Amino acid sequence: MIVCFSGTGNSLAVAKEVLKHIPSHRLFRLDHSNAARISDEFVEDKEIIWIFPTYSWGIPPVIKNAIESFCGSDKTIHHMITTCGDDIGNCASQWRRLMKRHNFITGAAFSVQMPNTYINMKGFDVDNQALENEKVAQMPERVKHICDTIKSYTGTPIDDVVKGAIPRLKTSVIYPCFKKYEINPAKFNVDKETCLSCRLCASRCPLDNITMDHNLPKWGDNCTMCLRCYHHCPTKAINYAGKTLKKGQYTRFKNLLGE
Repeated sequence: MIVCFSGTGNSLAVAKEVLKHIPSHRLFRLDHSNAARISDEFVEDKEIIWIFPTYSWGIPPVIKNAIESFCGSDKTIHHMITTCGDDIGNCASQWRRLMKRHNFITGAAFSVQMPNTYINMKGFDVDNQALENEKVAQMPERVKHICDTIKSYTGTPIDDVVKGAIPRLKTSVIYPCFKKYEINPAKFNVDKETCLSCRLCASRCPLDNITMDHNLPKWGDNCTMCLRCYHHCPTKAINYAGKTLKKGQYTRFKNLLGE
């Protein structure tokens, strides 16, 4: 079984590529509140591959919640594939510790570099077109290597990841600050003059966290900060605390997410 959460499509694209090499697995998307059904789906699975984006060098809250709700066999082998713009800090170690607290067996952990989509931090923006194309073009070969490793896995833990510089600081200090201060749906706002009331943000929100109020989007409290609403807004009417006003949008896998 492949358990995938994808905000803007990078992780879902990787999951689809994994299925080409390991077609025996099923794809379960943590999308539109499916997380509540996770325990019923995977009780008998002997191998689970968790695929998700790295958020500020850590695990997205929706993945943490899904792992904590998992009630499958304690003999299941769990592997991790995380997508990132550049590096993942100590995200793999964080994932292993979380799994260990629940007595789950962890196998191999991998990172896959994909186009950057998190643009809220100062100095962060989407990649230019050339770099975006380069990262996406390199992904299939990277995924093939990952799948070959998983298929030949013998039981010895493997960390095939790019931690980057100062990984401990990134995951132990910056990530908790991100969770505390930057996952705040109250900071989203919309330009009433440019909003089309198309409801695309509400229909595409992976956690059903956006409703329409007087033809304008309204954010609830169940946000994982994937920024899908921002990136998919056709008029760029949505922004987050003014930090995204001059930033780009990432829509490469928009149609994939809408399947």
